[in-house]
Parts: sequence; C-alpha cells; structure tokens
Amino acid sequence: MKKIFTFAVSALMASAAWAGVITMDLNKSINPETIEYNDNGIWTLCYNDVDYTWLEFGDEAGEFMLSHLIDGEGASWGGYYWDGFCPAIGGDQTDYDQPGAGGSWTTNYGGCMAGGGCAINADGSVSADPAQPYLVAYYSSWASEGPSNQVMFVDKDGNTTFKPAGVYVCNHPWAYYNCLNGGGSASAFGEGDFFQLVAVGVTAEGEEKSTSINLAEYADGQLKALNDWTFFDLSSLGEVTSVYFTLNSTDMSNYGMNTASYFCMDKFQVKDGIGTAVESVNADVQVAGVQYVNMAGMTSDKPFDGVNVVVTTYSDGTTRTAKVIK
Repeated sequence: MKKIFTFAVSALMASAAWAGVITMDLNKSINPETIEYNDNGIWTLCYNDVDYTWLEFGDEAGEFMLSHLIDGEGASWGGYYWDGFCPAIGGDQTDYDQPGAGGSWTTNYGGCMAGGGCAINADGSVSADPAQPYLVAYYSSWASEGPSNQVMFVDKDGNTTFKPAGVYVCNHPWAYYNCLNGGGSASAFGEGDFFQLVAVGVTAEGEEKSTSINLAEYADGQLKALNDWTFFDLSSLGEVTSVYFTLNSTDMSNYGMNTASYFCMDKFQVKDGIGTAVESVNADVQVAGVQYVNMAGMTSDKPFDGVNVVVTTYSDGTTRTAKVIK
C-alpha cells in the first residue's frame, strides 16, 4: 500500500512540476553566450564591469531575464560589487567561519546547501547534481536603481506578461551557518527566529502581490532549514511582468539584517500561455479543502513535521499538489 501511495504522490508531483510549464535551463545561456567557472565554482565574470545588468537564459520557447547588477546600471565598481543572481556550480557546503576551513566567504560565496544544481527526476522527485549549475542570489536592501533579484520572462511571441508557476530554492551555506552557529555580526537562532524568502509579483499596472517561504526557522528547540531543493509555489502571484525576491530575518541591527543575505535558486518555471478561456471561466473557483500527506501515507488537515505533499481540492473538483517542508 505504501509503495502504491508513493508512486501516486510521485506522479502527482511530476505532473505539478512539469505539465504546461516552461522551465529555466541554466545550460542555455544567451547573455553571456557562455559561462565559465573559477576553481571555487563561481562564474568568472560575476564581478566584471561588462554590461551584465541582466543575465539571459532560454530557447525558442521563451527567454528568462535575471538581474545581476541592478545598482550602478551594470557597473561592479571596479570588481567590488554585484547584486542579484550569479551562476555557480559544485555545491560547496563548507562553513568558512570555522577555523581551518581554508578560505573566506568573500571568495567562496558560490556554495549551495543542497550540494549541486536541482535535478528533477522522472518520478517527480528532486535531487542535487554537483555537475549542474544553479544560481546564488545576493539580496541587496540598498539597491537604489530598483529591487535586486528580479526575474522577467519573454515568450516566443514576444509577450512580457507571464504567470509564474514556481521555483526550486534552498539555503546558501553562509546564511544557513549564520542561523545555526552565528558568525560575524550574526547570532545563532533561538526559539521563534526565522529567515524568510519573499517573492513579489509586479503587474503591468505596478500593483504588487507577495508570497513567502521560510528558509530556516527555530521551533520546538531545533533549527529547521531548507537544505534540499524545495519547490516554492508562486502561482498565487497571478499574471505579472516581473517577480523580485527579498529576504527577512529576525536577527536585525540598526544597519539591517545580520543573517547573510544569500539564497540559492534553480528551475524557475512559468505557465505556458498567459490566458485562456477556460482559465477565465474558472477564475471564481474556490478552495474546497486542503490535506497534508506525509511520506508514510498518513493524511491530516494540519502539516506533519518534515516533508509534506499538500493536496488542494477546488470547488470544481480539480486538485493541485505541492511539496513543502515543515
């Protein structure tokens, strides 16, 4: 019975992750045309003053645009600054605050707690592949030219309005070890502390709607953290012209957030097509019920500790599944 359930959940997750979506592939780079990595697994031109305000990835299905140097209009100020997204590879999980780590965070910022790029398997499960690239995201709350960590999408017909479906996220080592142990100006988390990723969708009219996920939280005497690739559902943002990401932490000072303002991201997904008659007819469909299912096949109206498959049933009889970690 458990095997049948596991297969059914995997099939649901696979259909939720892949059906009717266009997925960003970091191996299909447009700007720059090719991406090379240094010995630390970081894009060699991350700090370059060449015009890389936006990184571009895509093919005939559409093009994803991700901010890299919003502040200063593409200038890294002589190789000392970047904000937004930077490609990386390898999945370094080292804590560079520890003695004998053999380096520092300033030169080893290309890590990823998952251990590599996000691979979506045939059964809908995800794993980390150290040979595949991912994005390190640095959130700058000081960017004056616009929000850092922006994502835009242009489809094959030139439409710049899109419906985000979701993205896979996990912790960056610098932020995770700050939450776990403290370091620098950061304090180790205690009961009630959290480190939160917020996605904000911006409509053509400039209106904003947001959704969030906790990358780390301290509850019931332990730190719970998203150190594996986890699907962040963005469908509630609706039809937008851009999505940008911010970070919040309960560890704050007069100068802002003490927790290192990094996270990792891969496989940003948008719905294939921005509007259909069927969607218009079903616009008023309401949520009829939500069930949480753990990996043992048990169901509840409240989330279990650990991995949950959330099954949302709507008033028209349709269902939607998503994977979350509590």
